[in-house]
Parts: sequence; C-alpha cells; structure tokens
Amino acid sequence: MAGVNIDNVGLTFTRYLDGVVETLNHTSKSRNLVRKDDNWTGSHIEGKVHVANSTSLGYVEDGGAFPVADKQDYVAYQATRRFIVGSIQLTDGAMATAAKSANVARDVITSEVQGMMNNILKFENFMFFRDGTGSVCQLTTDAADGATALFANDARGLWPGGTYQVYDSSASSFESSSDPTGSSRGNVVVTSVASAPSGGAAAVTVAANSVNSDQYDHLVWNGSLNRAITGLDKLIGDSGTFQNINTATYPKYTSLVMSNSGTNRDLTPSLFRQMLAGLMQKSGSERPADGLTVLCDSWQAINVEELYEGELRLTPETNVGGLSVAAFQSALGRVDIMVDTDAPHNKMFFVDFSKIYRAVQKKLGWRREGGQIFKRSDTSGVWTATAMEIAELYIKERHTCGKIEDLNHTQSTVY
Repeated sequence: MAGVNIDNVGLTFTRYLDGVVETLNHTSKSRNLVRKDDNWTGSHIEGKVHVANSTSLGYVEDGGAFPVADKQDYVAYQATRRFIVGSIQLTDGAMATAAKSANVARDVITSEVQGMMNNILKFENFMFFRDGTGSVCQLTTDAADGATALFANDARGLWPGGTYQVYDSSASSFESSSDPTGSSRGNVVVTSVASAPSGGAAAVTVAANSVNSDQYDHLVWNGSLNRAITGLDKLIGDSGTFQNINTATYPKYTSLVMSNSGTNRDLTPSLFRQMLAGLMQKSGSERPADGLTVLCDSWQAINVEELYEGELRLTPETNVGGLSVAAFQSALGRVDIMVDTDAPHNKMFFVDFSKIYRAVQKKLGWRREGGQIFKRSDTSGVWTATAMEIAELYIKERHTCGKIEDLNHTQSTVY
C-alpha cells in the first residue's frame, strides 16, 4: 500500500530488554555430594588397605600342634593431584564499552569472570562421573577423511567452539573400550550438536578437518588425556590398577560392578536387590554409615519411576523434607535415587559418599597479583586473568560402593 506503515515509518526505536536469557545447563552437584575436603601438602597421599587375614588358626585334636604363624597382609594405596585451569582475556576497549550501565545487558567483567567459574564447575561436574582419561564420548560410526558429520554416544561434553582430540581405540565394543589407549588421529572443532537423537546417537557437526575416524574412537577434551579428575566411573570399578593397587592381584580391592557384557537390558527391582545384597556381602554392613546414594541420568530416573508405576501414587499432600529424591526400599536396605544431568548413560552408581574424599592442595580461585585477578599486558591492549584448582578424588573403602552398567534408556534430547 502507499503511504506510511509500520515497516517503512523509519521513526521508531527498538526496545531492548534488560538481562541475558540463559539457555545453558550450568547445574553442578558434585561439590555438594563430596563433603569431605582433605587439605594436604607433599608429593602424594598414601594409605594402607587390608587385603588378607591371617590363616594361622584352625581346629586340632587334644594335644595337637599350633599352626605355623601367618600375618595380616596390607598394601599401600596412593592418590596424587589433578590441575584444572581456565583463562579469560579482555581488551581495554571491551572493558570500557561494555562497562556496567543501563545500556549494557551484562557488564563484560561480570560476564567473563562469573561465566568462567560456572564453566569450570560444570566441566568438573561432567568429569566427576567419568574415568579420569579426559574422554567425553565415543563415536558410534566410522567417518571418512575430512567428514564434518560425526555421531557420538554422548554429546553433553561437546561444547560448540571447543577443540577435541580424536584418539584411536582398538577395542570392538563400547563395553571394553573405556580407555582412549590408542594413538591420536588429530583434532576436530565442534561447531554444533543437533538436539534430537539420531538413531540413538548425537549428530555432531565439526569444522572441516583431515581426521579419518572410526567407530569407538574417543573424543578427548583438548590437552586433557589422562589428566582429568578421577571420577566415579574409575573410583567405583573392578578391574585394572587403581590407586597403585593391582586388582587382579588383590581382587577384594574392587567395587561391585554388575554389567551385562555390553548388551543393554531393562532396569528391574531384582537388579536393585542384587546390588544391595552384593554390597552387604562385600562390606558386611547392612547399609553405609551415611546412607547410600544412587546417581543416574534423567532417562534412568524414568525407568526407576516406572518400576512400580501401577502401585505408587504421590498426592499433593505429600510432605518432603530437604532434597526431594526417589527411594527404593527392600529388606536389604534403602537407596535414594538422585538425578544428575551429567551422569553417564546406561549406568547407575551406588555410592557411599562417606568413603569418598576430595584431596585439595589449592582451592578453586583466581590467581592474583597485587590483590588483582587481571594482569595488564604492556605489549597489547589486553588484560588476562587465570584460574586454577589443584585437587583429586580418592576413595578409602572401595567395596562399599557399586554400579550397574548396560541399562536400556530412551532419551528425547541429547543435551
């Protein structure tokens, strides 16, 4: 039409809304779950594990000889440290232009300083459940040289813009290829991850690359191979050498791991009872001193709720004190199921958190100089701040915890 209308009037201003819309998941429970900080100095932490009883006892006839003296056997376990770091850099121009004012959605210093701390906590929460190798996922299909479309079994540790190292795995299944023990194939940069699952996998787009990757290859957070914090998937295990102790030589220094040889199966009440019975047999205790917490992702939580969907009904009058969690009760004890969005797929961890410690040599914080976190560059117009924490997780009584692996789940989003 002729004349003036909304589209062509040219006299109106845009209305800008205050604040920033958050779309990223920054939830982190790990630091609240591990409540025992062990502040220490020195080269490493060392303790003793009781691995065998004395056998110099038995029944004899009247006047019989005493058995040859034996002894209690102990071996040393060790824990060291892991370094987690982060850095931010701001130009003088950005700091002046995006300073705190009514014309700025969020001032740049708050955005970067607070954002980095949130990022570190979220990153650590993700690694809290993994095995310390730095692997964030594995590829579910082969990809040709230079392919920009990859498919992964877990996308939650793939952050757009991040660089990941592709490591070969010689194993022929996800169950037996938990460690990226092969050689590096090169690096890829993630540009985006599709929200909807694709055949049970996550569709990942990467920038143009020259990497020829295969199924079961690992994507490792850049520079973090075997440098990540030792998470629950390693703390609670039944194979390999852990904390300097060979579990093949000392099989009692293991957790109860109920797997299904790599074939996923449905969660059943029987699996809960078998886990509780097994932990009772291994530890000799009906329940942990501070309670048993079961950690799983949202999809396994659905399976827990559906176990007794026909019998269980919660009414609006139900009162909940403290953190609201689901619970499973049997004659063998009670477990509380807690959902964490970073927990691995297809697994449930049964954890006695009174046995897990966080060994801290330097608490998470910004590295300061003259009381300030930003250091000025005298060669360019930038200011740089760096953060660091030196810490590691270790477990004292490994046999009090367990995990169920190879569980079916149906996910509606890969995030």
